[in-house]
Amino acid sequence: MPHFSSQNISVEQNHVLMIRMDNAKIISHILKAINFKENSVFCCTKDGLKVTVEDMKSVQLNAFIEPGIFQSYVVKEEEIKFQLNLTVLLECLNVFGSSGLQSGTSPALKLYYNGHGTPVSILLEESGVITDCKIRTVHFDPVLDYDFGTSNVIGRIIMSSECLKEVFCELDSTSDCVQFSMSPDSANFRITTFGHSGTYHVDIPKASDVIESLRCTSPVSFKYKLSLMKPSIRPLGIAQKVSLRIDDTGLICFQFMIKVEDNHNCYIDFYCPADVDFEEDE
Repeated sequence: MPHFSSQNISVEQNHVLMIRMDNAKIISHILKAINFKENSVFCCTKDGLKVTVEDMKSVQLNAFIEPGIFQSYVVKEEEIKFQLNLTVLLECLNVFGSSGLQSGTSPALKLYYNGHGTPVSILLEESGVITDCKIRTVHFDPVLDYDFGTSNVIGRIIMSSECLKEVFCELDSTSDCVQFSMSPDSANFRITTFGHSGTYHVDIPKASDVIESLRCTSPVSFKYKLSLMKPSIRPLGIAQKVSLRIDDTGLICFQFMIKVEDNHNCYIDFYCPADVDFEEDE
């Protein structure tokens, strides 16, 4: 397994953030799933690493990586935030190749940050070969903080990600929107599109093996722009399970559970508001 010798580690007193992991493919695998826009905001606390990518102050993806996934995770301030180009970061992480998590050897990673205005420094080592990268950070733009309180949730489903992925792949691409519907009185979770050839329904029975649980306090039926839902497809493709929640305003949240090494889980949250124009057209 690759490792950094003492000669390769710089003096650490000035680092406000230092991360070390033996398998850089894990973080690359997770970050690739949220890379639908270049700019990303990193937020580091003692509870772990959160990386946020959003578009038009509306659609948002958040990746959460807990400290236990890293071999070392040191945060010297209560909260550290910075913004960098996620595409550039992924190019650096994949400098030795971008093969899957389960394949062959993987480079070891050391990432450190010295504070506001300084670049993020990355060291990668594989088979004795070391690559040193520095990525410029910029002042981060505030991102939306979605308050998804339990009291506001009117519908929640936990289900197989593979099933939802199959449904998404078959959605009518000529439809401008997709509708999610559920009700305490209905036996199905319904997904609907409205394309050129007509209205298309997919009904998934509550009692089916692919649905682990479904809770609904009142009838739920909201429409979402299909184009805005597309960033959810990539994390859906690597997840084992997905939790879908809708609140009383129509805000939808997909939480994707992704298994990584040593029985650890990472989570990716996708947020998208209901489309008001579609709702008013009904």
